[in-house]
Amino acid sequence: MTIDRIDWHYEDAEQLYAQTHEVEGEYTEEQYREIELKASNHIGLFIRWIMDRRFEGEECAKEGCDKVRNGEISGAEYLLDYCDGKLWDVDVRSDIMPFVNAYYVESSDFFGDYCETCGFEGEEEAPAYGFISGDGDYSRLKERIDKAYEKFCEGNNG
Repeated sequence: MTIDRIDWHYEDAEQLYAQTHEVEGEYTEEQYREIELKASNHIGLFIRWIMDRRFEGEECAKEGCDKVRNGEISGAEYLLDYCDGKLWDVDVRSDIMPFVNAYYVESSDFFGDYCETCGFEGEEEAPAYGFISGDGDYSRLKERIDKAYEKFCEGNNG
């Protein structure tokens, strides 16, 4: 099952990039990469959380997971370089998938937390595909994901 894919977000990110950078014509390779990173930013932050918690699936590239955990690459870079831009259920441990389905797939809870905590620097209507996150965004979002995960676990154990 597909959890999320860059191609579901790329067109919106590309349109925003073209508008904000006043680009006409062909993009350079660097511009394509920047657009891909912006389109996959939210997915990458969730991947980073999965890897930080060691919730990745057995089929994940160990080398890439270690690079994300060590801060050598972002979760978005992992998605692009190791997963062909697609986050699948096999990329997550099967015992964590009920949480992923409830929080990320079936509701808008994750994306809402992402929009409320990342990259907006006080702007109320900043576009979701307009930035690439750093450690500060991840720290704020991680707190929200951790709380959602704890709440999910409590609700399913009691």
